[in-house]
Amino acid sequence: MICVKSKQLEKYVDEQLTPLESRQLEEHVAGCSYCRNLLHMKLEDLQEFEVVLNEIPPLPDSFTYEIESKIKARESTDLENRRKKKGLHIIKKLTIAVAGLIVAVSLGIFVSPTFASYVNSLFNIGKDSYEGAKIAAEKGFSQKLDMKVMDKGITIEAKEILVDSLALAVIIDAKDQNGKKISPNDLLQGVQKSILTDKSEKKQFESTEPDDSNWYPTDSDWYSTQYGDYIIFTRNMEGVFTEQNPMPTEMLVHLTFNKIGNIEGKWQLKIPVDMTKANVATKLISINKKYTSPQGVSLNLKNIEIFPSATLVSVEAKQTKELEEKIQNISKEKGFRGDFNDFKEGDDLTSFHAADALKNTGFAYQLLDERGTVIAGRDDFGVPKAIGIDTGSMESGYVQSNYTFRNSFLPIRDTKKLTFKLHAIYTNEVTDFQAKLNLSNLSRKPFTQKDTFGNTFTFKDFKLKEWELNNVDASIKEKIKVKGGLITYEATLAKDIMSTDVWSVKDETGKVHQVYSGDYLVAHGDKDQTLVTKTTKDENGLVHIEGVMAIEDIEHQPKELTLSYHTVKKQHRDVDWKVDIPLGK
Repeated sequence: MICVKSKQLEKYVDEQLTPLESRQLEEHVAGCSYCRNLLHMKLEDLQEFEVVLNEIPPLPDSFTYEIESKIKARESTDLENRRKKKGLHIIKKLTIAVAGLIVAVSLGIFVSPTFASYVNSLFNIGKDSYEGAKIAAEKGFSQKLDMKVMDKGITIEAKEILVDSLALAVIIDAKDQNGKKISPNDLLQGVQKSILTDKSEKKQFESTEPDDSNWYPTDSDWYSTQYGDYIIFTRNMEGVFTEQNPMPTEMLVHLTFNKIGNIEGKWQLKIPVDMTKANVATKLISINKKYTSPQGVSLNLKNIEIFPSATLVSVEAKQTKELEEKIQNISKEKGFRGDFNDFKEGDDLTSFHAADALKNTGFAYQLLDERGTVIAGRDDFGVPKAIGIDTGSMESGYVQSNYTFRNSFLPIRDTKKLTFKLHAIYTNEVTDFQAKLNLSNLSRKPFTQKDTFGNTFTFKDFKLKEWELNNVDASIKEKIKVKGGLITYEATLAKDIMSTDVWSVKDETGKVHQVYSGDYLVAHGDKDQTLVTKTTKDENGLVHIEGVMAIEDIEHQPKELTLSYHTVKKQHRDVDWKVDIPLGK
């Protein structure tokens, strides 16, 4: 339905509305998807002017100095005007001559890409930079701050903020009375509270999504970590605002510190947030196109969300009734038990894990631009990244509801159309693999075994080892000492098989031992990089693995170990589904 207020957008772009009318329209646009998308397209028309700027010859070395001088000369007279002028800085006319570029920049109306390159955003500081935030900062969604608070000789400063409808990020610095930087670790330990409120400070915004982790504090929607020589606070905005509780145009970020190092005090920052520009740049494209694969996996491409720092894709995945019944029959035939309540403490859970693995299906897809070039892609979670199709991905997909998966990619740029292309479907299939290893001469005589699919494993060596792992509870610094054994192996998987799963190990007495990959040990604190699994794919598409298995709770070398796995992940490429998605201008 066309919104009646959309007729005012043209006047808004041309700055023909009164300040009050502009403000009222901005507040309306923040809550009206039709007007927001229409205004987004109008602004994109203006952005096409940047192409012209790329043809301008390089600016002279004196350019920055001259501009800074002009800006400083106008600061005193323009300060009040700039404070009053909220919302968007929109180019009034597209016919700006090269000679008028310096005037436009000095007035703050337009910053060319050439001039922007002189601005050193803290969201672009080498290895600590987050690519999505860096792109958003380049687009002008970050703002330098000059907010300081001092107590007990220590000054805490808010350096820069990134404003995005998806997330907020604030970079914080601290110095002692001598101007010496304070350790980020000391600063992180001093955080007492981080909250987000409306402008009046009467309403605090918290996530409305259910959280099963009861141990989180009330401000758990915030995440703080070291960022170079600074610390960064990030606030996920998802699940906070709804149609009934819309996002305000203006908000406040409250940061409170009560102890820095060994010094107690109270440092409070209130950082204003104007969401107008970010909301205009945010776009929700509803799609709802469906497809069912030959294997019985039904997919619904629900929507794509475009934010300054990311592009989110939501896909709903379900199994047909026929596939569910097939999986249930296989579990029953193999004696797998899928109800955890059927087990008591100390029971072997292999049959439960096998039943659970069979229930899991997956998918992989790619996003193509208007030229057919792959610009983003996401593979199934269980496929090693070394052989997957991940492209432009920023974080793992996660379950939004029982069946909907959302994946986050770098911002989509420079294309007017996307094509969603299904790459593969994944199912877990039952197999029977068992290898009985004589450990006394394994290093002299490696043991090779195949399964029913043709996957081939060669076990080459066994040795006892004691390793130290990080505690699952990150607040406990003491390491956990674990005794066990390491088995070195090589494998070549059959065609279309991407991985094996649900491993179990028994010694000659029948005792069942937990088995982990070497990657698990490294991820939990082991420094031995030779434990990391190496996965490659050859020219024929076959997967090759070199790795180490860690077997828990072994103090003395057993005579024999019997290794088994029960499922394999199979890739199905017999899919044919594409969805064209117009992005507008």
